[in-house]
Amino acid sequence: MSETYTQRMRVTFATDDTVKYVGHLDMARAWERAIRRAGLPLAYSQGFNPQPRLHFAAALPVGFTGAAELADVFLNETVMPEEFLARLQAALPAGIRLIHAEPVGRELPALQAAVVSAAYRVEVETSEPGETFAARLAAFLARTEAPRVRRRGVEEASYDLRPLVLALIHVGPCDLGQAFDVTMRAESGATGRPDELLAELGFETTPRRIARVGLELAGS
Repeated sequence: MSETYTQRMRVTFATDDTVKYVGHLDMARAWERAIRRAGLPLAYSQGFNPQPRLHFAAALPVGFTGAAELADVFLNETVMPEEFLARLQAALPAGIRLIHAEPVGRELPALQAAVVSAAYRVEVETSEPGETFAARLAAFLARTEAPRVRRRGVEEASYDLRPLVLALIHVGPCDLGQAFDVTMRAESGATGRPDELLAELGFETTPRRIARVGLELAGS
C-alpha cells in the first residue's frame, strides 16, 4: 500500500442504540461522508479504484453498541487533534460520539491486524438469582472445551469456543436480569463472539444488551 499520506490520526469513539443496527459497510460510508463534509483532508489509496484511507480496528456486530471503538483516519495534511474532533463531530450522524484523537506513527502495524482481544459487557434477561447465574458462568469456565458450529450461509465450520473466552466475570443484577463481563480473543482466525457464548450458556434467543467496552492491541 502506498504511503502517500501526511498524518495518521487514531480516533476513539462510541456508538449508541440509535446506530446499533447499522452494518459495518454503511458505518464506514457514513464516516467517509462525514469526513468529506467536515472538509478534512482524507487520503485515498492510489490506483484505478481509489479507496478512502479509513481503517476500523474491528467491525462491530449488528445489534451491539461500542464504548471505545478505534479507527485510523489517514490525512493528506496535518490537523490538530482538537480541530479534527470538533470538525468531524459536527458532521457525524447522531449516535456516534468522538472521545479522543491523537496522531500515531507510520511504523505501527495496521490497526485491524493489531487487535488481540475485545471486552464486552453483556446483560441478559433472566429470572435466575445471582448465585445460580454465577454458577452457570463458573461451569462454563471449568470446561476444557466447548465445541460449536459457526454458519455463514450454507457453509459450516466447527470450532472450540472455550479457548476464545479469556475472562468471564459475573457483574451482578441489572434492570434486564443479570450482567457479566467477558473478554474474548479477537485475532484473525480466532475470534469469539459474546452472542455465541450466550447460546452456549443456554440463552440463545433470550433478549440481551451487548456493549463492546474495549479493544486490546498487541503491545499495548
